[in-house]
Amino acid sequence: MTSLHRFLKGISMKFKALWIAGLVLAATAGHVQAGFSSPNYSADVVFQDRLDSTTMTLAFDGTHYWSTSGGSSFGTREAQYNSGGSLVATFAPGLDFRSVFTDSSGDVFARQYNNSTIYKQTSPGVFSAHVVLAGAIDDQSSVVLNGNGTEYIALDSGTVNRWNTSGTALSSISLIGWGSVAGETNYPANRGIAAVGDSWLTYSDGTLSMWDSLGNRTGQTTLIGAGTTFDSHFSLSYANGRVFIVDEAGGNWRGYDVGLSSSPVPEPGSIALWGLGALGAMFARRKREWMKLAA
Repeated sequence: MTSLHRFLKGISMKFKALWIAGLVLAATAGHVQAGFSSPNYSADVVFQDRLDSTTMTLAFDGTHYWSTSGGSSFGTREAQYNSGGSLVATFAPGLDFRSVFTDSSGDVFARQYNNSTIYKQTSPGVFSAHVVLAGAIDDQSSVVLNGNGTEYIALDSGTVNRWNTSGTALSSISLIGWGSVAGETNYPANRGIAAVGDSWLTYSDGTLSMWDSLGNRTGQTTLIGAGTTFDSHFSLSYANGRVFIVDEAGGNWRGYDVGLSSSPVPEPGSIALWGLGALGAMFARRKREWMKLAA
C-alpha cells in the first residue's frame, strides 16, 4: 500500500468517526427545546401609551401599532401609532377590550370582556363580528392567535384553551409547573398569553416564561425595567418581533427583542446533518481526485 493510499484510508476512518458523532448529535439535538438565549433583556423600543383606564394589549399590522384599553365599552378605547410609536389617532369602537392582535396579513382582531366573539377591524376604529368561539371562555382572558396563525388561544389560570380559526373548540393544555414563578397564579397575570412560532409566553412581575405546545416550561428570562402594575399584567403582547409590557395606563410601552422569531428555524439536529452531508460530499470528491492521481 502506497503512502497516498494509507493517507486516504486514514481520512476515510476519521470521517466515519465524525459522521457517527454527528448522527448522535442530530438524534439528541432534535429533542432539545431552545429557551431564551439570555437570562435578561433590556427594552429596545419605548413609546408612550395614549389611553386612559386599564391598558390591554398591543398589536402591529406591519405599518401601525394599535393599543387598547378596557374597563368599559364607552369612550376612547383604541389608539393608533406609527411604526416609531408616535400617536396617529384615537378611536371609540364601543368595545370593552381584553385583547387586540393581528394575523399574518396584518388584519386587526379583538376580543372584549365576557364575550366569545372575535371581532375584526374593518376600518380604523370600526369592528365587526368575525367568528364565535364555542364553549366556555373566562370573562377576562386575552385571546390571540397562536404563532402559526392556525388557532385561537386563551389562558385561564394555568390552562391554555384552544380553538381552530372557525371557532370550534380543541383540546385544552395544562401548563406543567404553573405557579412556580411568583405571582403568575394571581389575577390578572393568570389570564394573559402571547404567542410566537411554536411557543406560548406568559408574564409575571418582570419574569417572562416560554412554554411549548405540550405545556412544558422551556425557558424563563427577566425583562429589565418592565412594569409590574395591574395594567402591566393585562398588557402582555407580542408585536413587531418584540414582547411588549406597559408601565401603566398612560405610561410607556416597552418592547423587548428576546431573540424569538415567527419564522421557522432549523432544529440543531437538522443543521448537524446538513453540515455533515456537505462535509461528506467534499471528502468523497477529494478522495476520487486523489485516487485518480494515485492510479
